[in-house]
Amino acid sequence: MKRFSLITAGILLCCVLYAQDYYKEIETYEYNNLINSINKVQEPIVTDKYIVFTAETGPRFVGIAFDFENYQTIHPFKIKNSRDFNDEIISSIMFFSLERPADLTEISYRLVIDSLWTPDPVNANNYYDAETGVSLSKVEIGSTLPVVTGTNSESITRFIYNGESGKTVRIGGTFTNWDSWIYELEETSPGFYEISIPLPQGKYYYNYFLGMKAITDKTNPEKAYTDDGRISSVITVQ
Repeated sequence: MKRFSLITAGILLCCVLYAQDYYKEIETYEYNNLINSINKVQEPIVTDKYIVFTAETGPRFVGIAFDFENYQTIHPFKIKNSRDFNDEIISSIMFFSLERPADLTEISYRLVIDSLWTPDPVNANNYYDAETGVSLSKVEIGSTLPVVTGTNSESITRFIYNGESGKTVRIGGTFTNWDSWIYELEETSPGFYEISIPLPQGKYYYNYFLGMKAITDKTNPEKAYTDDGRISSVITVQ
């Protein structure tokens, strides 16, 4: 009996470790897709997990400090290079990704560019703080992190799409008989779209749609061909 308990405990431990590695891999995949989608310097990008700040290359150092840390910590930006088919660098930007604080609806910050404090030059939401006597930038998160609600949260599947702002993004799949006009995603922040759909247990094939163009889910590594030969994303609801 003792040996059986030890074996069972070992199996459970392996399952936990596998699950941790699996979700870590998914999070890394989503993060890499988000960073890879940024090809220009722009206002802060807000998703449900991250806030990404960008800056021009050229300065020797670019850093960022936040109000919720009392501006005591300066976080350095990284460089992202875009390359052509010959692996030659064609453009570069600097960026910093912040794991989104769950309990905040807005964040004030300022940049350090080559030892000089400055508001974010690509963020139009700048203001003068009379209390500290400095100019700051602000990013509006809009709401705290989304929470799935409902009598059966396991039946709610949340789909997300990252892309160009101001687009109409729809979703269709085997759960709509490939009718892409039933569900339209909501743009909850610039370039970030989401929708929650109640789905019973089972395997589903789906794609996002921009106009008549079908696009696979970049946040989901599971892909397959449907019976009619189209490539689609696959999700299993358990």
